[in-house]
Amino acid sequence: MNNYSDLYNVKNSVAPCNLSLGKDNPISLKSKEGYAYRVTGIDQINDIINCGYVRPKEYGVRGQNHGDIIYWSIGGNVCYYDKRPVLEISLSKVHDGQIGAIPLDDLSGIWIYDEITNSYVNKIENIKSLYVDLQDNYKHR
Repeated sequence: MNNYSDLYNVKNSVAPCNLSLGKDNPISLKSKEGYAYRVTGIDQINDIINCGYVRPKEYGVRGQNHGDIIYWSIGGNVCYYDKRPVLEISLSKVHDGQIGAIPLDDLSGIWIYDEITNSYVNKIENIKSLYVDLQDNYKHR
């Protein structure tokens, strides 16, 4: 992922998304009014665990460099159904054009698809715990 200077030099893009794909799919994650969502991957989850922030990926869609923008979709009419991790944040914590990476503590959810239960599970507390444990390990070196 990006270096730590990227924590301060990134821009958040928050936009409506009217995709209702997957709305009838029983395994889909239904988004909520008043929240924004970001579909991501395990690499970004690992980056959050390592640095404690949501930062943009170095390479966005189809290898295009969007290294300075974190994209969010406004919830309410959006469903996520492809089993990829989904980040959730209150719209009171992020707005369009906001500068700076998003702290882990500002997230309300890190939804990970659980193959055993065939449903999304909010792993935010697990991720926060992993981040704290990692920071403790660094302190004791």
